Amino acid sequence: MTALLGSTVFAPKAHAQQTPLRGAVHDNVLQAQNNPDTPSSNQANSPVNPASPAPDNGIPSKRYEPVSPGALPPEDDSNNLGLLGVPSNTGSPPSGPADNSGGLNPESAAPPGETIPIPVERPATRTTRARPGTTLGNGSREALDQEQTGSIANAPIEQNREANPPAERTAPDNLPEPAIERRTIRPDPEPFAPLGIRAGTVTLRPSISTGLRATTNADGTSDGSGALLSETRLRARATTDWARHSAFVDFDGIYDKSISGEEFSAPNAGLRGGIQLDLGERTTVKSEGGYRIRQEDPSAPTTIVGTSNRPIVQQLDASLGVRHEFGKFFAAVKGRLDRTTYGDAEFSDGSTISQKDRNNNFASVTLRGGFEMSPAIKPFVEVQLGKLMYDEAVDSNGFRRSGPRTGLRGGVEMDFGEKLAGEFALGYLRQDFDDERLAAVDGLSIDGAIRWSPQRGTDVSLGLLTRIEGATAPNDSGSIFYEGTLGVKRQVRSNLDVNATLIASLRDNKDGTGFDKGFGAQIGATYWFNRFFGLDISARHQFTHSEVATRQTKETSIFMGMTLQR
Repeated sequence: MTALLGSTVFAPKAHAQQTPLRGAVHDNVLQAQNNPDTPSSNQANSPVNPASPAPDNGIPSKRYEPVSPGALPPEDDSNNLGLLGVPSNTGSPPSGPADNSGGLNPESAAPPGETIPIPVERPATRTTRARPGTTLGNGSREALDQEQTGSIANAPIEQNREANPPAERTAPDNLPEPAIERRTIRPDPEPFAPLGIRAGTVTLRPSISTGLRATTNADGTSDGSGALLSETRLRARATTDWARHSAFVDFDGIYDKSISGEEFSAPNAGLRGGIQLDLGERTTVKSEGGYRIRQEDPSAPTTIVGTSNRPIVQQLDASLGVRHEFGKFFAAVKGRLDRTTYGDAEFSDGSTISQKDRNNNFASVTLRGGFEMSPAIKPFVEVQLGKLMYDEAVDSNGFRRSGPRTGLRGGVEMDFGEKLAGEFALGYLRQDFDDERLAAVDGLSIDGAIRWSPQRGTDVSLGLLTRIEGATAPNDSGSIFYEGTLGVKRQVRSNLDVNATLIASLRDNKDGTGFDKGFGAQIGATYWFNRFFGLDISARHQFTHSEVATRQTKETSIFMGMTLQR
């Protein structure tokens, strides 16, 4: 306590006795003031200071540099700058706090009670070059060649890699974030399929083919001759993509015209449309209608011999059906109306024969019932009741050819998705006449339409048809006609399609002339350059064998052309 009070009382007096500082203050003076007990401080307080030799600063102290650049305001050494901005050597110590740690050699620190002289090292000189053409002061250029160094060269903190390592380049923080659901672009499985023309919920896919056909029998008759035909085919299909119901419209037309050889021209076109309405989960209403114009088959028994043309036949049909499913069973009713008209037969001398007595209507109702053996197989039984009605009750030969028609069939519906779909029916069909002189026409009924795809890119189609044909000759009741079509289409490459078709027919004539047998085969290919343009080539051969010479036909032809589609 006594020492503390004494130091407090005598401290002001000691401070007052000190001589005010004048001029530059060296580090040893500042060190002596900070430690008044050392002999050096007593010598500083003495009235007389003996002359000391040139100060030897030794190793100069390090200049204080903050760790973080910019922590202290920059020092203004503008007053200490010499010529060309080089600091002048005034002998003053560098600015900044004193380093009393004993320098780089801590063993040289003075022990208590002893004074160790601090050597002063004159700053080294460095060479300073003046700019070309600069006039040096004092008439000498050598003054700028002196470089003064008062301390060890310390690089700025920014260049000290140990104290301040260079910052590594960081990744930018504004990179775009990837989408949660990435869109995967997959190759188009059908790169050459038509795109279609879309209008709302309806898509139209038209195509037109045109080319040349060289044939050995232009009109397909028993005495026909060869010709070079210009053949044009127009096809179009419109479909809907409604969420619940569906509708379609199909058009297919072919027109042939002779360029050389036998004179021939004939249209063959068909239009068909339909709509399906789903009323509830288990009730379906379906309606279809169609129109077709063609030439009469030259091998048909009803063809008039000796004509110069093949008469035009027009067919119009419409149907409406309702189907309802209850449990494992289903029932359907379908009404159908057909209209057939025949054109006049022309002769080479210009005369004509009317065939209006052949125009007729046919109306029928078909009832079908079955059960679901599995979701893909549904057996059924159906009964058909119809009426054939001619426009003229009595034909030109005095026969009444109208009469009822009945049919009984049993079959199966199949739906295995894309692999197999369609139906097949087998039964009995009979046509009676109002005239007792005409015998009934009856026989086995085979009908069906099946699509099968054994592997992707290959489609097989099978069509079976049974129909009753009328007659015009006296005492002739007509015939029953069977036809089967087998088609195969294979996609060899994405832009190359090949197809083959087999057609077989059998006509059972009730006039005692036996059977007429027909056969046809066709093979073709289409090479697509892009979605819109392709090259077609095909070849076919067909013939009909009959006991009657006028019904025998044979024809071979080759077609080459191009197809445009959208």
